[in-house]
Amino acid sequence: MADQIRMDSHKLIYHPERVAAWQRGENVYPIELEIGLTNACNHRCMFCAVDYTGYQPAMFHTEVLKQRLEEFAEKGIKSIIYAGEGEPLLHKDAVDLINATKKNHIDAALSTNGVLLTPEASRDCLASLTWIRFSTAAITDDTYERIHQCKAGDLQKVLYHMEEAVRVKKDQRAATTIGVQLLLLPENKHEVVQMAKELKRIGVDYFTVKPFSQHPQSGNILQVDYQELLGVEKELKELATEQYKIYFRAHSMQKLVCKRAYKECLALPFMVYIDAKGNLWPCIVFMGKEELSYGNLNEESLEQIWEGDRRKRLMEYFQNMDLEKNCRELCRLDEMNQYLTELKNPGAHVNFI
Repeated sequence: MADQIRMDSHKLIYHPERVAAWQRGENVYPIELEIGLTNACNHRCMFCAVDYTGYQPAMFHTEVLKQRLEEFAEKGIKSIIYAGEGEPLLHKDAVDLINATKKNHIDAALSTNGVLLTPEASRDCLASLTWIRFSTAAITDDTYERIHQCKAGDLQKVLYHMEEAVRVKKDQRAATTIGVQLLLLPENKHEVVQMAKELKRIGVDYFTVKPFSQHPQSGNILQVDYQELLGVEKELKELATEQYKIYFRAHSMQKLVCKRAYKECLALPFMVYIDAKGNLWPCIVFMGKEELSYGNLNEESLEQIWEGDRRKRLMEYFQNMDLEKNCRELCRLDEMNQYLTELKNPGAHVNFI
């Protein structure tokens, strides 16, 4: 599983044809989409990166997305992560849309706080998901409710829903990978090992511990010294087995104190973010800045947007943008950018393999 997930790396190496087309200067379509089904959320997490959007009750139009799924498949989209600005399962048709994604031969994934992933929802859509990831910031009620800023009792619902998802996976013999992600903070560092033990008992496939990354537009400002928190890694790793992986993302934590080794974001064509209103963004960092939207799927097809002059102009703009001033500290595209930069700028000795 570790080699498949490549948690702190990237998977462009598995798509050499798309990368080769990019090297030839072709206008390649994305491999992965992240789609926000709704802007609404049932939590107000203290670390939320998109708090600045205001949690408006926008919902992606079901029929529009179903139509677009067919086009996504035709254009070579390989996967869709349903995550986004809010809690995806607040969308009344989320389960139906997950199943429709798989029926169109696109891999589907879900990132959720888990409160609404009822046993019925798991039974209805788990087999259509390549992976599901619970975002869970603590293992005790007090700490969880303080960080997630949610209703009392939500953590117990989440833990029950995890157990049921594991049971459904076994009953249906589904290949779905079930994971849990914790964002490491001073408020929860004392619970991380306890949480790892409980998740192992529940039977999830992996537990990942990641650092906080400041979103440029977010009002949630957190100062975390991860050099002081690295010591928990050794104790966590002792709990890992072949069936239960633990990813302590020390590599990402170390990168917080380093500058980027590249000047240009080359990975933008391979991923795109789509919000609940149907707007396409180069990445979630720029969501809400209307002048930086590629277009809207309620008004145009993916092809019209992707081949259009507006996106072409924006790509030229992003090529000359100062990444240190405008981008997030830990960008999802970072590892891909390092890889693509090396491909674009090979050394003199590359033929001596």
